[in-house]
Amino acid sequence: MLLKLLVVLLFLANLFALGIALVALMRDQDREEGTRTAKFLLVRVSLALALLIVVAYGFYTGQLGVTAPWYGISS
Repeated sequence: MLLKLLVVLLFLANLFALGIALVALMRDQDREEGTRTAKFLLVRVSLALALLIVVAYGFYTGQLGVTAPWYGISS
């Protein structure tokens, strides 16, 4: 349960960081030294990497799995 909560929190943080980067991009359009967007996108990529590692760990340990009703149906 804790791992699922961590996945959801990382996903929401990833979306939040993407939104913050968009706001920084819109505000820094006319500035020459605007590097805030790159910094926020670096945070977003780091969060995405952390999310990928947590999901891979969850699948590896068996704490996360595929429970879709159509999974495993062979045609």
